[in-house]
Amino acid sequence: MITAIRRLFSSALGKFIALAFVGLVGLAFALGDVTGMSNFSGFGGGGNNIARVGDEDIGYAELREQVRRDLEQARQQQPGLSMEAYIEGGGLQQSLDKLIDGLAFHQYARELGFGINKRLVDGRIADIPVFAGVTGQFDQTRYAAFLRDNRITEAQLRADIEGQLFAEQLAAPVGAMPRVGQGMAMPYAALPLEERRGEAVFIPASSFAPASDPGDAALQTYLTQNRTRFSIPERRVIQYAVFDRAIAPAPAVTDKEIADLYKANAERFAASETRRFMQVIAPDQATANAIAARVRGGTPLTAAATAAGLSAASTGTVTQSAYAALTNTAAARTAFAAGRGDVLGPTQTGLGWTVAQVDAITVTPAKTLAEATPEIRAQLEQAKANEGIFNFYNAIQDAVNGGAAIEEIAETNKLTLVETPALLPSGRSPAQPGFALAPEFAPLLAQAFQGGEEGEAHLATLVENEKFAVYAIKSIVAAAPPPFAQIRADLLADWKLAQGQRAARDKARALIKAVEGGQGFAEAARAAGPNIGTVQTIGGRRGELGAGGQPIPPELALLFSMAEGSVKTLEVPGNRGWMVLSLAKVNRPDPKAVDPEIVASVAGQLGPAFGNELVTQMMADARKRVGVQINDKLLEQLRKELTGDLPVAE
Repeated sequence: MITAIRRLFSSALGKFIALAFVGLVGLAFALGDVTGMSNFSGFGGGGNNIARVGDEDIGYAELREQVRRDLEQARQQQPGLSMEAYIEGGGLQQSLDKLIDGLAFHQYARELGFGINKRLVDGRIADIPVFAGVTGQFDQTRYAAFLRDNRITEAQLRADIEGQLFAEQLAAPVGAMPRVGQGMAMPYAALPLEERRGEAVFIPASSFAPASDPGDAALQTYLTQNRTRFSIPERRVIQYAVFDRAIAPAPAVTDKEIADLYKANAERFAASETRRFMQVIAPDQATANAIAARVRGGTPLTAAATAAGLSAASTGTVTQSAYAALTNTAAARTAFAAGRGDVLGPTQTGLGWTVAQVDAITVTPAKTLAEATPEIRAQLEQAKANEGIFNFYNAIQDAVNGGAAIEEIAETNKLTLVETPALLPSGRSPAQPGFALAPEFAPLLAQAFQGGEEGEAHLATLVENEKFAVYAIKSIVAAAPPPFAQIRADLLADWKLAQGQRAARDKARALIKAVEGGQGFAEAARAAGPNIGTVQTIGGRRGELGAGGQPIPPELALLFSMAEGSVKTLEVPGNRGWMVLSLAKVNRPDPKAVDPEIVASVAGQLGPAFGNELVTQMMADARKRVGVQINDKLLEQLRKELTGDLPVAE
């Protein structure tokens, strides 16, 4: 199921469907709290609700918790991502939109008459791998622990899964857009052949950077304004203890146990015979008789079947009982009494009339107790070893679920407790450059940075069914810049480039003004001064952008979005400078001249795109129909709280 969900999220339609239910967090989910359990106490009038969606509410604490879960999910792709950076990147609005869309769609679907029964939700819960125990079956203890660890109720989990099912019932069919007509696809098919030519000039920030030092006060202010860029990502101190099969040695296998298993599985160790048959199934007895006669006359079965317009196939190696299932008991008895090369049948079966030929015979002699003992001993030793580690694992899992501290768990189970320095998600420590957590601890490290509170014990699988670790986060070191003195030189260099970037921006704007005033692009660039780069010709075909999976240069991406004859600026990230681009010419092919096969291919690709657009419109209609109100004042308060500008609200 988790693999299916990952594939689902990769499309626009899948992302919409995901709004209604769950997002993955490591091996588990980060479940959206979209049940509107809080009471609405006056919108915009000092209540604790940030939004009202239809007749349900999104509370302040509810959105704060959703942001926390979404941040944990985002850290799967960007380990070490701080809350401040996440919020600055639009994370707060994305989390709010997720909750609003989930509630709006849920009410919208019910208003249209869709419904979900309890048994269907139960089935989905049972299929979620994170709720499975070491045996692979649904584990109620793990289920309860997951709900507790993620601070959600069973009702909230069920509401999220209902949202997924509603999306599958309503959104998926709407998004399943059929192929569009060729006439509609022609302009899109012609787009890759569009050719553009223009000019570009780079204005480096370094050419305009000041040489003077502004002093500590200015650099401190600059650091405050750019805190996220200079911060060391969040670090975590982890305590862990490893255990494997060696810590739970299995008792020795006794001769009696071997003898008992040998006796209980007498058929397995008795003499056996398997056979392989070539056979053909004819639709009627007359055809089968003709094939059998040809084979008995010396024609190979394959050739006889081909002459009759049929084909022969091998049964593979089968026992007598297995062959009886393919034919019938009497036919199987006869087949296993025949010699190699003998022709059998025709025999009537449920599929027709079968003609078979014995292709191979394999006889396995019986095994005495002494001969079977090594095999049985290995089997019993493996079973006892599995039972030992599973019992040990379950005992630790019970202690974890019971809230025991990791020190207590390690002492009780005689495990060696190890404490790491403050680690980054990579497993390295900024304070100890020579330290690196061993690669085998990657699963533990990933889990530790995806969530969890300080002091809570958790289990991680290092080698499936072989090696495990119990761990806890001892402390979390928030993302923060290093001491000012330590980074002053870097701050100064960056500050200079930032000043140069502003000057380069002004030069770029002046160049655009000159070109728009009628001056030629190259002439305006030369007149801008010696610190301006050389004018370059850029362009190409639209279809060549991103060829071979290569990233599209930002200047080309902008060039192919500009109007012919226009001039635009492009900021180069990292305070490296600005570019000015001029689009001189656009050559567009005649859509009717495009190869029909290309048009047909594009038409097939446009279907899902139009389907996703319909789903987007349906979601907008859902919001409009149920009604959405947002308390902007409370939303801003939460933003400040999450970025550290306000104390945590209760």
